[in-house]
Amino acid sequence: MGILGAIKTNFQLDRKYSVAAAKGFHPIDRSLYRQFNRFRPMGPKPVFCYLPYNSLTFSFGGQVFVCSYNRDVQLGKYPDNSIDEIWNGAEAKKLREHMLYNDLDYGCRHCKYFFDKGKFTNLRPLAFDKYSDNMDAAYPQVFEFELSNECNLECQMCHGEVSSSIRKNREKLPPLPMHYDDAFVDQFVKYIPTLKEAKFYGGEPFLIPIYYKIWEKVRELNPKLEMFVITNGTHWNAKIEKLVNELNFDMAISIDAFEKEKVERIRKNVVYEKLMDNIKRFSEILTRKGKYLSLSFTVQKDNWEQFPLIIDLCNEVNAYIYVSYLERPVRFALADLQQDELRKIREYMDKYTFPKGNQREQHNDKCFEDFKHYLDAYVEHADVKKYADYGFNRDMLISAEAEQKEEFKEAIPVPFSVLGAWIEGQYSANKTFSEKLPKEIMFRQLNTLLSTFSEEDRDQLHAIIMQGAFEPFLNSVKTEAQEQLKQSGYDTLEKYRRLMTEVV
Repeated sequence: MGILGAIKTNFQLDRKYSVAAAKGFHPIDRSLYRQFNRFRPMGPKPVFCYLPYNSLTFSFGGQVFVCSYNRDVQLGKYPDNSIDEIWNGAEAKKLREHMLYNDLDYGCRHCKYFFDKGKFTNLRPLAFDKYSDNMDAAYPQVFEFELSNECNLECQMCHGEVSSSIRKNREKLPPLPMHYDDAFVDQFVKYIPTLKEAKFYGGEPFLIPIYYKIWEKVRELNPKLEMFVITNGTHWNAKIEKLVNELNFDMAISIDAFEKEKVERIRKNVVYEKLMDNIKRFSEILTRKGKYLSLSFTVQKDNWEQFPLIIDLCNEVNAYIYVSYLERPVRFALADLQQDELRKIREYMDKYTFPKGNQREQHNDKCFEDFKHYLDAYVEHADVKKYADYGFNRDMLISAEAEQKEEFKEAIPVPFSVLGAWIEGQYSANKTFSEKLPKEIMFRQLNTLLSTFSEEDRDQLHAIIMQGAFEPFLNSVKTEAQEQLKQSGYDTLEKYRRLMTEVV
């Protein structure tokens, strides 16, 4: 972007911040955003993140999100909702509205946490800046798949939702139900010809049968589709080799230490020698094809000293480093350490320097410098906000917005299917709700109550219910008689319409 483009972007941002304040949004810090814009490899942009306008993430339980980090805002659920319904749904539109004003309060706490620390490398939005001119896409440009937790490893910081082996052996729980089927693959086919990217996570992707069905469809309909797989690197066979050779894969391999003892302890069930051999195999193919290999390193309490060694390995095998900052479980998180301990880690890192001869080495060195900057934030400020301080309560946020007249948002009427998906998401996110009132009873009571209203009023009430906190609503359904609930519904509609009239 040239000077004129940068000036135009700054003008757009000044106007955006002014309008955001008037409309009751809470955009991220303006001066820090200027720094972020200077950092962006593709130049300054008026919007912090373009994922909401281009991407969908399909997760293990059928829940659909805008990305793998924003788990607080569920856009829909498969198979209850079609992909088109999810893409054009009320939650997707609301998230896009918040992002339009660079307001990360609507579930984007992960990126807000790192943004506030000035840690910009590897922020997800950077990978989507190439879609900055595509904010009105009729269809998603990027699909991210987390369709199964099938995995052969039991990493110390992981949990059963992401690893079937942990769920079986450590948690002693039955397998997660599989929500995705051949009908999902058939529905996905519609999007393949116009799709720009597809990303495959796990579990371990090379152990997930439905992925092979998707890859076969891609081979038929769009063999040049940009695809990305993050694998634990433990699997190599003729089938995998053929796939990587024939399709358009970039790849990341998870490795949380360089030394054999630490790798095999942190990533339980890994065979060190096999992992290293497979890293070299993948590197050879991807390098030959001009594709990218990354080594994904999750920094935590007992592997931080491995960081420089992993960078050396990356430079050796022609790989980029991808750094994840583990924040949960807290017992593994660096941020849980005392200031003096963090100061020692910071001093240790000063012993290392790395080559910067090519783009890959420059990236790896920049990530290392970024890590030191992250440590500085905690070393220099004892009261710096930690990850847990960035809690999100969707319902409280919407309720707080609605309480202020100038911030009041219209509740767009929605069918019961949308309300049902939202309720499903609440029960999934908080298991104690089922103990208070079983989900089946909730739906039965709700259907009885709503049947007394007209279709127009029902759809309006669906939207209003979703703007409130779920737990008080659950308690009302549990404890109040149907006549009380019915009267409360009429009162709520009357108040809503009065407020909307006043706002207009």
